[in-house]
Amino acid sequence: MTADAAIFRPDGPGRFVPTEAATGAWDARLVHGAAIVGLLAGQLAPPADRTLARLTLEILAPVPMGPLTVEVTEPAGGARVQRQDATLSAGDKVVATARSLLVRRADPDLALPDKALDHPSPFDPAAAPAMDEPHREAAAMVGHESLDSLGFTWVPMRVEGDKRTHQWVSLLLPVVEGTELKGIELAAVAADYAQSAVNRQLSLRDWSFRSVDMTLNLTREPAGPWIGMRCEGLVQPVGAGFNGADLFDRDGRLGRTSASIVVEPRQHG
Repeated sequence: MTADAAIFRPDGPGRFVPTEAATGAWDARLVHGAAIVGLLAGQLAPPADRTLARLTLEILAPVPMGPLTVEVTEPAGGARVQRQDATLSAGDKVVATARSLLVRRADPDLALPDKALDHPSPFDPAAAPAMDEPHREAAAMVGHESLDSLGFTWVPMRVEGDKRTHQWVSLLLPVVEGTELKGIELAAVAADYAQSAVNRQLSLRDWSFRSVDMTLNLTREPAGPWIGMRCEGLVQPVGAGFNGADLFDRDGRLGRTSASIVVEPRQHG
């Protein structure tokens, strides 16, 4: 088990080196998709007067377990809405891109009617389970250590009468060494685990279902040490599918995520 203190180590301005905790579940030579999403989300974290209303990400090529470079543009747009782009490169090759949509925060907060704020949550903060150990069983399932087994934890939850997958999730390591875990990083990493709904249909031992993009819509800054997820997924024999999830935190519902996935038989040996 790794003693890494984070998922990535900084290696100069805009440069990051993945630790063992960044390892992907499908291939030990590649960076985990959730680690990629978390890194780019953190680099696009908005200033205090902005809300990251949407984060979109595309993984264009496998991301190797080696030095990576992130380039971030200056925000562009008007007074109310701006956008910002980030590019992740391995050597000279662009392997992933991300774009954030930033909305100016109301100051003071808007006096919205109660019915506009009524978003029931199945995740009672008072019932939040202890989430201080990684999901160690994941290493046995895929045959090697990965982010799943070294830095991530989840606890399933059953909701009577609802067939969607419910789970509490948390990240046990900061994304970048020497920094505090940001709420947007946790939400982005959690979004990648909406795949849990597909895992109910396809075994990790026999199938891979890699996300190739992600869209995360948020209404505010995520709060608290965990994210609650209500997930659903759909796969087809042509090799494509998608997953999605509603996201909750200790203050209630905060957003929604969706992703396209590529479905393939898992290669063993």
